[in-house]
Amino acid sequence: ASEKQIALAYSRALRRTASNMKTQARKGLRERLGLRSAAELRKRLAGFKFNRGGGGGDLGSVRMWFGLNDLRASAFKGRPQATPGGASMAGRSVSGGFVAKNRKGQRTIMRRVGRKRYPIAEARLDIEDEATRFIEDEVFDEIDEVFFRNFRAEIRARTIYEVGG
Repeated sequence: ASEKQIALAYSRALRRTASNMKTQARKGLRERLGLRSAAELRKRLAGFKFNRGGGGGDLGSVRMWFGLNDLRASAFKGRPQATPGGASMAGRSVSGGFVAKNRKGQRTIMRRVGRKRYPIAEARLDIEDEATRFIEDEVFDEIDEVFFRNFRAEIRARTIYEVGG
């Protein structure tokens, strides 16, 4: 393979690896966290930055951004239940929370914003620790294997089958 073919194969393999890791993270986090749909996560995994190398031997890199802020209680599977200290849902408890219906008419956990009766807002549940552990342990462990599989396939396609001119 020529240097140009290697650089193009590397670039494409890097993009495909980033896309694959993003998909794998979204699917795994949905199951691990017990979310109703992946739509909530899709917004948080939307940004990944691909930098093509600027010459000088630097081939490029991928930076992924994962939004690990708290999620709305209604995004989780399960039925909210009142507990003596507040409310719980999907194995997570919210102190000072109570079960009520949101604007869509679904039962969820709400909290008072101030000291008065109103306003109230939907409670948010913490996902950072569990999501970070999953991403580091299961998603990024496979990144080398996925990249080299994609890179080999790209080199083969560009040299043997002459794909990509």
